[in-house]
Amino acid sequence: MSRKAAGFTLKDGPILVTGAGGFVGRRLMDMFQLGEGDIAADSTADFYAPPGVKRIQWELPGPPSSFPGEVQYVVHLAGLSSVAHSMSDADKVMKVNAGGTHSVAQWVREYSPGAVFLLASSAEVYRPSEEILTENSLIEPGNPYGKSKLEAEKLLASSGIHHVISRSFPHFGPGQAGHFVLPSFCRRIILSGENTEISTGNLTAVRDYLYIDDVVTAYACLLAEGISGEVYNVCSGNGLSIGDLLSRIISISGAEYRAVTDPGLLRKQDQFRQVGSSEKLRSLGWTQKIPIEKGLKMLYQWWEERL
Repeated sequence: MSRKAAGFTLKDGPILVTGAGGFVGRRLMDMFQLGEGDIAADSTADFYAPPGVKRIQWELPGPPSSFPGEVQYVVHLAGLSSVAHSMSDADKVMKVNAGGTHSVAQWVREYSPGAVFLLASSAEVYRPSEEILTENSLIEPGNPYGKSKLEAEKLLASSGIHHVISRSFPHFGPGQAGHFVLPSFCRRIILSGENTEISTGNLTAVRDYLYIDDVVTAYACLLAEGISGEVYNVCSGNGLSIGDLLSRIISISGAEYRAVTDPGLLRKQDQFRQVGSSEKLRSLGWTQKIPIEKGLKMLYQWWEERL
């Protein structure tokens, strides 16, 4: 028996998603068509889940509040995801991201030793480079968030369980918290009123963005086709400056705005360029389906309908 998840075929059996109440988790549950027998976990049990999905509280690090039951797949999304916020509490981000991964891996090893474990790690583990980043690029995280994700990778690799690691580059889409870069641009433009100036941080930084649906499809691909113990970049392979992305959002808005640098929005540590190679992921059968322009339009429309 088998089941479909975002266009890929998985073995039949329960899927456990941690961090299910977050931006990626909500979209993943829908695209994976989670239902009866599947489990969704978050730091509280008060979050959306599709009908039939068992919701449990799992505050990491630590054990779940109730027994999830044996599962076939684990998608570990739970953690603190903001690079900027990690600067102010490095100990907490390490505890939650690395310690939390260790807790979930321990549970899997004891109660679901046959499960496939997907860790959503980050491109922030790489040493800053102007070159295209491959899975073999040098590892040297430059911020607490990246360090916590690298430690999570190491803990998982030493756990002895069947696992695949995604090094995810920046992604965006409806439902992402408003303090992240692209949603914040949409909010500032929509709420600007008569003001034609938009406060910004560093507009020269170049990033490799993927729309959320392509990220979720990549995770399904890795569960279905990923090789145990391997690492895969989840990215588009194309970089755009933050200034270019802002210009595209302004164009979508149909108005004219002038970007004004706000020193308070500048990071003390910021990579100039972060663009990855997606060749290894594409070799498994994944393709990007949502162009950046289409994704930005859907993001802007989502915020416009809510503000």
